[in-house]
Amino acid sequence: MVNQLNFTKFNGCSRQAYLTARDKNYKSLKDKYNMSSRLHDIQSDMLRSFPDGVWVYGDTKRAALDTRAIVEKGEEVIYNATFIHNGASARCDVIMLENGAYDIYAVRPTSRYTRWIDEVLFSKIIMEKSGVKVGNCFVCAIDREGMKGKTLSVINVNNYRRQKKLEERLERILKNIALEAIPEPSLTRLCGSCPYLESCFAKSEDSIFTLKSIPFTKKMSLFQKGVKTVDSFAKMPDCDDKTKREILVRSTDEDVYSKEEIASFLKTLHYPLGFLDFETMEVFRPKEKFLAPMDTVITQFSYHLIEKEGAEPVHFEFIGDGEHYCEKEVIKELCKCIGKDHCVLMYSDYEKICIERLMKRHPKSASKLEVIVNNLVDLEKPFAKKVLVNRAMEGKSSLKKVLPALYPDCPELDYSRMAIKNGQQAESVYARLGRMSGKEKENAMRDLREYCALDTLAMIKLWEKLEFY
Repeated sequence: MVNQLNFTKFNGCSRQAYLTARDKNYKSLKDKYNMSSRLHDIQSDMLRSFPDGVWVYGDTKRAALDTRAIVEKGEEVIYNATFIHNGASARCDVIMLENGAYDIYAVRPTSRYTRWIDEVLFSKIIMEKSGVKVGNCFVCAIDREGMKGKTLSVINVNNYRRQKKLEERLERILKNIALEAIPEPSLTRLCGSCPYLESCFAKSEDSIFTLKSIPFTKKMSLFQKGVKTVDSFAKMPDCDDKTKREILVRSTDEDVYSKEEIASFLKTLHYPLGFLDFETMEVFRPKEKFLAPMDTVITQFSYHLIEKEGAEPVHFEFIGDGEHYCEKEVIKELCKCIGKDHCVLMYSDYEKICIERLMKRHPKSASKLEVIVNNLVDLEKPFAKKVLVNRAMEGKSSLKKVLPALYPDCPELDYSRMAIKNGQQAESVYARLGRMSGKEKENAMRDLREYCALDTLAMIKLWEKLEFY
């Protein structure tokens, strides 16, 4: 079924709409800012601005039936109102009866309201086609003031010309979904992010679109010029060494690497050598003045340090208690265990981004943190550049792909044996930490420590593998 989330992501592609609507195994496209699934978390804040409302619960069909009954009763305020028309559905955060018509209010945790206009107008279209009279459409931008229970920033986003274009696009999509045959694919730049790219243009393992080391726009250009296979591209002069290694690894179970490029990367490192990893959490209802809704805060870190060649790694760690934001403690502990002369490895540039955020929020500590930032080195880079690659990596360079590919038979490096297996689980556990006590909290904190420590231990193993070659 087409809804306001996947509708805004179809990018006008009738084939993607057709496949999404008919593929029972396809998971619905999700949006981290979709408030319909989070309204319960901010119910108290919502009620301050929209009091005396009626909640609608259940799956889409159940919720639509209940909404219709509630609307027929003439209820003035409805939360999570749901409407269905001709294969399309819309859920509205709040609708409010005003002068005989319902106004739509979309509550979003950002002041950048323009990104939500199409979603809100889509909801208006479905409501009107369902026989409900609609007045105005608003985006309520939750900012610092809104999260403290003060007046939300409410912006009227009615745009009749834009609504007309969306209606025409929706009719076109629904018409294509109703076809017996799948619409023919049309290659555009937007195909690069489509979950159905392989079914359209990459039907064989030798397709040019299966290469990970070249950007999608270049692959699209090659395809349009008739270079449709990996083998045909490998013979071209603009196939660089990185791509050649990616192609070579497809025909061997051995590691493929460049000694010169590995040596060049290792020359950028020096002792004392540290390995740093953060775990973070989005805060939805921040209490501190320096935080805004949906800001990311550091909840814990792991730091392994090798003082000199041949020395055993020494481990440092910090974790918050889940009851308050611990950024000041994070800064204190980071500066305590990371020396000015440390070369600090991270995996991707996420740790750098997090520390730079700390510098902005805590300017008094910025000079100390800047020293750490200047000493950071990205361990992912050699793997992203295919300096060391094997088939099991599947062309990817994430830690969770590279580690098991290079250490396939190493139980102590196996994330699947952990109570917490990924960053999303870590964030979820930490978010509940403040409500835990006794043995439950103790076990949760132990699991969080073990997970974060494994990330930095994994980085040591990857560095050792590079040293080996």
